[in-house]
Amino acid sequence: MAETAANLFALPPGVDFPAELVAGLLTRMASQPPEAMARVTLILNTQRMRRRVTECFAAKGARFLPRLLLVTDAASLGPTPLPAPVSPLRRRLELSVLLDGLLQTGTTHFPRAALYDLADSLATLMDEMQGEGVPPARIAALDVANHSAHWARTQAFLGIVAGAMDGDAPDNEARLRQAVIALGEGWVTAPPAHPVIVAGSTGSRGTTALLMQAVARLPKGAVVLPGFDFDLPPAVWASMDDALTAEDHPQYRFRRVMDGLGIGHDQVQRWTDAKAPAPGRNRLISLSLRPAPITDQWLAEGPHLPDLPPETESAWIQNHSWVGRLSPAALARRGDRRSAAARLRD
Repeated sequence: MAETAANLFALPPGVDFPAELVAGLLTRMASQPPEAMARVTLILNTQRMRRRVTECFAAKGARFLPRLLLVTDAASLGPTPLPAPVSPLRRRLELSVLLDGLLQTGTTHFPRAALYDLADSLATLMDEMQGEGVPPARIAALDVANHSAHWARTQAFLGIVAGAMDGDAPDNEARLRQAVIALGEGWVTAPPAHPVIVAGSTGSRGTTALLMQAVARLPKGAVVLPGFDFDLPPAVWASMDDALTAEDHPQYRFRRVMDGLGIGHDQVQRWTDAKAPAPGRNRLISLSLRPAPITDQWLAEGPHLPDLPPETESAWIQNHSWVGRLSPAALARRGDRRSAAARLRD
């Protein structure tokens, strides 16, 4: 693996990510004996990704495979076992009992038939809080005095989560976060002797982001990001420091990952030399998704886009309000004599 302060790699949008992931790994392991591949740990984001990676390895012929894990399997990498997690069903039943008690106090009102749906929603909230490392005390400390009364009722409603999270047995998300934190701390003094790679994740969940940061700092670690926009101007990356205006941008999660590692976008390395199959289309989509404060760049950069119909011939624009589906080429044919920039402004 590359010896940098943070081994952060990426592939551009549109490439076959599993195929290029495998190709890049085989290239890096080409000088090693065949059995060295079996000592590689490859941590993937979904079961579907694991199947595709396995298929891509199989297409390369008989060989040793790396150890393929999911992000949710990270607890198995730790040296010491963690307590067994609480069953999701048990957690939801406990929450429904707490909700029933809240209903009987008369401080809030909801149909008794909604107990289990509300318990499911609270369990999902607990997962998110534990995954992001948000303690219940932070919600309890929110100042809602100047807000509508329903905010105070909501705060009391969410107070149920605090009681449920104080138990001795962790939920799946809390257990996974504990494991990742322990891994990161252990790797500081005793990094693994074999390569560890996290691939396909964007760091959208807090625990996953922690794992990615820990792996990227390993001497033999690497993180491979999917769909990274290498052509995004520096001004756009700089504008993503405000979550309120930039959180919806598809590259915002990558900015968070880079911030966590203390590196800039120009330090993200290409995993392979694979080029995007439709670079002009990627540039068009990248420009159209600029964060709100800098959408004036449409007029500045639009005239420099390539001719759009050939680049977007296989793409579809779906509009649920009035037009159904139209290909970009069909929309462009409404004015073939106009420039690409003029069609973009329309």
